[in-house]
Amino acid sequence: MTEVAAQEILRLDLRSVDALLAQDDAPFARPGLHPDVAERLIGEADHRRIGGAPRIEFVVDRVAPDDLARVSAAVRSHFEDLALLADRERARIFRAGRIATVTGLLVVVVLLGGANSIDPETVSRFWRAVRESLTIFAWVAMWKPAELLLYEHLPVRRRRTLAERLAAASVALVAREAAPG
Repeated sequence: MTEVAAQEILRLDLRSVDALLAQDDAPFARPGLHPDVAERLIGEADHRRIGGAPRIEFVVDRVAPDDLARVSAAVRSHFEDLALLADRERARIFRAGRIATVTGLLVVVVLLGGANSIDPETVSRFWRAVRESLTIFAWVAMWKPAELLLYEHLPVRRRRTLAERLAAASVALVAREAAPG
C-alpha cells in the first residue's frame, strides 16, 4: 500500500478578492495577480520547498459566486507567463554561454599560441613571466563561459519549476469569519 503525500497549503489573508487581482488598468488582456500577492506566493513556496502543486487558499472578507473562477484563472495565467519568461531567460543565458565559449576558445588559442612561442629555456625572466601571464589569462578567459553554462541558469530553472507548480495549484477562496459582536 502506498502513502499519498499531503498537499501543501499556501494560505494568504487578504482584504478582498479585488486586492489580490491586478488592477483593471493592467496592460495585458489575461487576468493577473497583484505583483505583491504573486511575490508572496513565490516566496512562501520557495521557503517551504514545495515539491508538487500546492493548494492556495485566499482568505477574504466576502466571496461572490464568480470570484473563484476569476482568481483561479489569474493564478494560472500569471504563473504560466512567469514560467514562459523563465524559459526565455534560460535560453538567453545558454545563447550567451555559447557565444562566450566560442569567444573564450578563440582567446585561449591566440594566447596559448603566443605563450608557447616563447621558449622558457632561452629567454629572460621577464619573458618567462609574460609566458606564464599569457597562459593564466588564456584560462581566465574561459571563466565566464563556464559560469554561464554551469551555474547561472540554475536559479532561473528553479524559478521556472516553482512557477509551473504554482500554475498547477488548486485555488480556494475562504470567507473570513465575522468576529462575534
